[in-house]
Amino acid sequence: MLSELIVHNFAIIRRLHLSLDPGLTILTGETGAGKSILVGAVNLVLGSRASQEMIRTGAEEATVEAVFTFDSPDVLRPRLEPLGLEPATELLIKRTVTRSGRNRVFINGQLATVQQLQGLAQGLISISGQHEHQVLLDPDVHLELLDRYGDLGGDAAKVQEAFLRWAEKREALRRLRQMKRQRQEQLDFMRFQLQELEAAQLQEGEDEALEAERRLLKHAATLHESASASYGLIYRDQGAVLERLDDTSRHLQTIVEIDPSRKNLLEYVEQARIHMEELSHGLQQVLSSIRFDPGRLAEVEDRLAVLGRLAKKYGPTLADMIRKRDELRQAAASDADVEWEESRLEKEIATAFDEYRELAGDLSRKRKEAAGRLREDVEKVLADLDLPRARFDAAVQVPSPRDVAAWEAAATARGVDRVEFLLSANPGEDLKPLAKVASGGELSRILLALKTLLSRQGEAETLVFDEVDTGIGGRTAELVGRQLQELAERFQVICITHLPQIACFGRHHFRVHKESDADSTRTSVTRLDDRERVEELARMLGGVTITEKTLAHAREWLEKAR
Repeated sequence: MLSELIVHNFAIIRRLHLSLDPGLTILTGETGAGKSILVGAVNLVLGSRASQEMIRTGAEEATVEAVFTFDSPDVLRPRLEPLGLEPATELLIKRTVTRSGRNRVFINGQLATVQQLQGLAQGLISISGQHEHQVLLDPDVHLELLDRYGDLGGDAAKVQEAFLRWAEKREALRRLRQMKRQRQEQLDFMRFQLQELEAAQLQEGEDEALEAERRLLKHAATLHESASASYGLIYRDQGAVLERLDDTSRHLQTIVEIDPSRKNLLEYVEQARIHMEELSHGLQQVLSSIRFDPGRLAEVEDRLAVLGRLAKKYGPTLADMIRKRDELRQAAASDADVEWEESRLEKEIATAFDEYRELAGDLSRKRKEAAGRLREDVEKVLADLDLPRARFDAAVQVPSPRDVAAWEAAATARGVDRVEFLLSANPGEDLKPLAKVASGGELSRILLALKTLLSRQGEAETLVFDEVDTGIGGRTAELVGRQLQELAERFQVICITHLPQIACFGRHHFRVHKESDADSTRTSVTRLDDRERVEELARMLGGVTITEKTLAHAREWLEKAR
């Protein structure tokens, strides 16, 4: 339960320390005194969005602290241990909002994120705001309320997971088919390009080899003339280099015989002779390799022309053309892959949808069962709230199990059901949607009925009702007060109200008061004793002028409520 609320510089609250107890706590005060600001402060420590507008004028930061107490440290153990916090029977949440934008969250003194706070605070408090009963007019909310009442959150989560799997595969198939259509438009052109490149029978490095071959063929005569002349100078002709080296060797031999220290000169000549012989042999190979073949030259020229034409389209290099050819081959081959992938996805989609239908069908059956129980329970509570002959229903509309197309059209992450709350407040009237027949007072009572029933499902240990008295008064208000009093026997209930018929049922009563001077406005909260409660109820009953009769009436209400 919420045991303490400490507020500093929040809206028009300068400083506030509110100690709360089990049972029904009532907050009253004039309109605009700041009662709903307290609800805003509670929302802040539960993880709602913070803004600089929350900071009181003239202050640099606003702080809200809340202390929750539990019977056992195990209650929040699964939420505290992942944050590195020791489980305890007391939980302290603190939020600070600054004008500089450096907002901070502390959980039991440890710095935390807003996301961590939201996960931790979920389910600690259930807050019904001033206009929440209007939300009941939206059928989308009815499905959520039914699931919460029937404790179907786990089943709904499984349906959502199955739907997302099915939707993911459908999206993959849509993208594949879109790509397939786009590829089909390009397929003819791609096939023409591939045919042209494959017909060329491209080989890696052939352009360089052909260029080299063309140079040889084109300059065969020049090559032959130069190689032949070089061969003659070195070996063939009279007085060739090798012949001269032999003569040189004989002369050097004479020198060595006289001066043996010059033996190295003979080695130089021998090395030169070896090199010249190798050069002569190489020139013979050059001469034998030279081809005078105009036909082959024409073939090479034609091939290089083909490569040049293809290079303009797919180049500029031969490597680029080969890469393009391989890409087109892969693209053409992937058509078969696309067909296979399409077939695979279609089968997986059918399987995923069957799984979804099974889970959604099971959820639909459980929702119908829960709707029957909810109808009976709501009618019982409404009877206690001065609607004894009202009829209520939670209509669950489900597509025919045999109509696959209808199931696909109705499929959502929440299932295939459409749930709408129906009401007949008076005998003889047909059940109709709340939006068409329910008054503000009836909506308020239905909301209270649902909150009462949801609290039995363990929705939260603390329930906050901000002006649940909208559209009611007199006898009905008294019955609502009694209902809140009964609810407070099991839960901590905090109720903001303008009606004395409700306020008198509180075990604890606080008055919210606003004070203003020339420079500022402040809100204060005072715990009322028995005498002050009588005066506050008298104010609520009598308005500006409070008489002894009004005070007596207030005492009577308090006695009656006890």
